[in-house]
Amino acid sequence: MRRWTKGAGIVMAALVAGAVSDARAELFSKAYAFKPDTILEIGSEMPGGLRLDSVEFVLPKAGDQGGTFAGPKVKVGISNLGTSAVKIGVAIAVTDADGRLVGVASGGTKLFPVRADRAIVYSLSIGGVRSALADGTVFRISIEPTP
Repeated sequence: MRRWTKGAGIVMAALVAGAVSDARAELFSKAYAFKPDTILEIGSEMPGGLRLDSVEFVLPKAGDQGGTFAGPKVKVGISNLGTSAVKIGVAIAVTDADGRLVGVASGGTKLFPVRADRAIVYSLSIGGVRSALADGTVFRISIEPTP
């Protein structure tokens, strides 16, 4: 009995490792020039039948009073060109000319997957380290679809 349990554990570990490596194969990651308050039209095809349509960094204007939703944000437009619904994870990192990390955002699908032939705009808050965000020169975005 113990021998069977050990064999089943090995098989399960191999299946999990295979599933993780398949998910990594679907990761899209690319760097672009950072341009605040400008809609960057991208149109880049991604694995899983997705397309990265646009990215826009929205920085608060000088003198804004602020508030709950007034912090810096990044809007990421993604289209599902595939035949099945998918959930999407998004991660963004902004660096300055010296390669210092000056802003990070992440998010994605919370409840319902993006249906086929639909588009969605994710609005991600840039939190934590962000005082030098306006000094950014490059951002790297990673997008991962999950069934």
